[in-house]
Amino acid sequence: MSRFASLAGLAGIAVIALGACSSSTAPATATLTAVSPTPAATAVSPSTTIVLTFGQPMMAGMEQFMDLHQGGISGATMPMTCGWSPDMTTLTCTPTSSLPGGTQFTIHVGAGMTDGQGHMMGMDAWTGMGGQWATSGMMGGTHAGQPIAMMGSGWKQGSHYGMIFSFTTS
Repeated sequence: MSRFASLAGLAGIAVIALGACSSSTAPATATLTAVSPTPAATAVSPSTTIVLTFGQPMMAGMEQFMDLHQGGISGATMPMTCGWSPDMTTLTCTPTSSLPGGTQFTIHVGAGMTDGQGHMMGMDAWTGMGGQWATSGMMGGTHAGQPIAMMGSGWKQGSHYGMIFSFTTS
């Protein structure tokens, strides 16, 4: 093989490799595909479970960024247990006791949730699913009665504290 042919072959490989690298310039984000109860739903059973379904496996421990508040996001958190499906795509949270009837509840998903590859949640599309950005102003300076600073790292991304979805029990 001539030296020129060898150099031309190496240049071709470099072009292919650079093309492959540049094709994914946008960072990948994790996706939420479903929320239950349906956001803004009324007459939800007081014995409901909260279910979030994601478009890819999530990182273990992400349930720590999931709260259920009585009333709005500044309201008390409701005790619940959460667990992942075997494929880590579905998070099911069950309140430890029946929820009071005729009451609004707010599901709070922290912005720090990441998928199994470490990609942050792409929450922009969640507003189309009935979600609202959680801001410090909505919380009145506290999160479930504790100073916002007590939320710990992972709840905030940029200027928001995740996304909220509300429903009302029957």
